[in-house]
Amino acid sequence: MIQLNLKMLFLASRPWSFIMTLLSSTIGLLLASQTGTYDLILFPLVVVGLLAFHGAANMINDLLDVRYGVDRYNSPTSKYRRHYLLAGEISVSTFLYEILFFYIVVISITFYLTLIRGWIIPVLTALGLFFTYAYSGEPFKLKHKPLGEISAFIVWGPAMTTGTYYVLTSHFSLAPLYASIPIGMFVALVLFANNLRDINYDKEAGVKTLAVLLGAKRALSFYKYFLLSIYLSLIFLVIFKIYSAYTLIAYITLPKAIRLVKTFYEKVPDTADPITAQQAFNFGILIILGEIIGQLQPSLS
Repeated sequence: MIQLNLKMLFLASRPWSFIMTLLSSTIGLLLASQTGTYDLILFPLVVVGLLAFHGAANMINDLLDVRYGVDRYNSPTSKYRRHYLLAGEISVSTFLYEILFFYIVVISITFYLTLIRGWIIPVLTALGLFFTYAYSGEPFKLKHKPLGEISAFIVWGPAMTTGTYYVLTSHFSLAPLYASIPIGMFVALVLFANNLRDINYDKEAGVKTLAVLLGAKRALSFYKYFLLSIYLSLIFLVIFKIYSAYTLIAYITLPKAIRLVKTFYEKVPDTADPITAQQAFNFGILIILGEIIGQLQPSLS
């Protein structure tokens, strides 16, 4: 029974989404490694802290969505994934204890990193914690406005990548900020895909996401052109030497991206966000692979 409960608690944090955090932080690591004066030992600590933050963010979102009646038994969310809180398989108090555990991990790591990297660390942590709550919580409810995608972009783009870079190198640079753009945009697109699928439900629930404001037809166009802009951004980042030319290997995922758009135009699938996330993973892991190859063979870049 204990093993089953631990498994449920782990799955309640939606660990399959953690890959986005790993992509963002790894890009920060790769750029930090180019400086020659980075502290690799700190990277595992950064990753643990960011994953704990991500887990807390997911669970707070679920908790508040249930409280505000956004997630109900007939909601799309309850159909495509197991919602342990909504199903009553995990009590609210247990849910809160797990969130508290994640916060303790985040704050403990923040305290240690502050001792060696200074006041910037708690500022970055506070920014992340703010978005954790403000995404679903009152009075902000960014998720209920056309600001959810922007907040996702900021946190999983510039904040995570630049923050990782700063912890490892003890200084800021514009390079990780620019490099974070494609992954940050993809995380925002995953959220938009979720809202595109839920557009009718959200409209009835009074949730004014960007997809709801655009309407179904224009939201599909937005999905298509935003996805295209992610691929175009990589070209510019290569031109301006933020990324190695080898990262263009990520373009082998473009045919699948085109098929993905065609699928959405035929009918937005119930798995809209996970299949978009899979596309983001394929794209991001190839960028990382290309950057590693470029660093190993700089003369060919």
